[in-house]
Amino acid sequence: MSTFKYKPFYKYDGPTHSNPLREELSPEETNERLRCFFEDIVHYFDENIAVSKDGDIVSISGDIKQSDCDGQVKKCLNSLDLFAKEVS
Repeated sequence: MSTFKYKPFYKYDGPTHSNPLREELSPEETNERLRCFFEDIVHYFDENIAVSKDGDIVSISGDIKQSDCDGQVKKCLNSLDLFAKEVS
């Protein structure tokens, strides 16, 4: 069984090619999106994958390859305009 940990964060670096109307989020909006990430991430994995929160870090454990886990986390992050740093 593998465990992968991620620390989500918001970073505004201007509009992007895929989102030319992107605007900077307020601190309140940022906090709301981070809260949503921790609620939503559970829905991106099968029920046999354990997802838990410890402070501002999410841990994902189960029989899953890192590339698959990274892909699912990225989908959730992208939907909220967030990024994440992998934590060891």
